[in-house]
Amino acid sequence: MAERNDLNNLVLMLQLNYAESRLSQLESCHCERTCSANDVVYRDKELWTEPENCRTCACMDGAVECRRMFCPSVNCPEDSLPVHVNGTCCKKCRPKCWYLGRALSEGQRVFLQSCKECKNGVMEPVNESCPNLNCTVTEQILPENRCCNVCRGHDFCAEGLLCGENSVCKNRNNKAECECKSGYTAIQGDSTYCEAG
Repeated sequence: MAERNDLNNLVLMLQLNYAESRLSQLESCHCERTCSANDVVYRDKELWTEPENCRTCACMDGAVECRRMFCPSVNCPEDSLPVHVNGTCCKKCRPKCWYLGRALSEGQRVFLQSCKECKNGVMEPVNESCPNLNCTVTEQILPENRCCNVCRGHDFCAEGLLCGENSVCKNRNNKAECECKSGYTAIQGDSTYCEAG
């Protein structure tokens, strides 16, 4: 029985020695912290951009830190207006159109007797067939910047308006708008992108 206890003690001592030697190897190891974002692993202090969220991110001591891309204020010439262009984070100057004494930005549409859209500073006709609606004519509204009616209560946000990470899409009477979350303020008067205020 004593021999068996001695053998067990020897095995335990060998296991303890092995564990202590592995521990000292790990303590002398230089371990680098990494971050994971969007199924990609980044090394410590590595930078990357997320254009779909309009932000720049960094891996800092194992934690992802992101900041909104800085957009300088846009000073457009007199014949242009600052507008959001699809695929870009910052507003760009685009030629404006004049229609019945009203300045319209690139892509804006108006409907009087026919539908027209501002393109490259010129009002051009739009040929668009409108869908049949499942509501009465009195329940239909003409949304802002559209040529076709929709039913009252239409979910404009479901159409994919992109709002920044600190703003949310809100349905209004005839359009969708981004609104800053509580505790955030619009950047340069545009609630698409908001910062802590």
